[in-house]
Amino acid sequence: MVKPKVYSSNLLSIDVHEDESTITAEWKGKSIEREPHKFITPILVREIKKCSDRDKRLILDFRQLEYMNSSTITPIIKILERAKRGTTRITVRYDQTQKWQELIFSALTIFTTKDDRVELVG
Repeated sequence: MVKPKVYSSNLLSIDVHEDESTITAEWKGKSIEREPHKFITPILVREIKKCSDRDKRLILDFRQLEYMNSSTITPIIKILERAKRGTTRITVRYDQTQKWQELIFSALTIFTTKDDRVELVG
């Protein structure tokens, strides 16, 4: 297995690794930046393009994320909107036993698709 690519900014790290069928971005630590989109968006756009080029599903795994401020949800929403309109397959994984994650991510069900191209797994 290829060593994951680790992106870090302040207290947040996003570990990206790829296998035969998926590219997984594991979010760890805390997202506390005032303008997190400057860090997050280029990573997500790059990985979505790779998924499209290689016909893979993108998994955004938030289960190890300890905290994220309200500014962090915006780049995630934009990527989910883009995926819903396009052909990219995305899974959002979160830990529903953490109240704050359940609250934030359950609100994203509006982006899920009937064909499970965009799905939320809690």
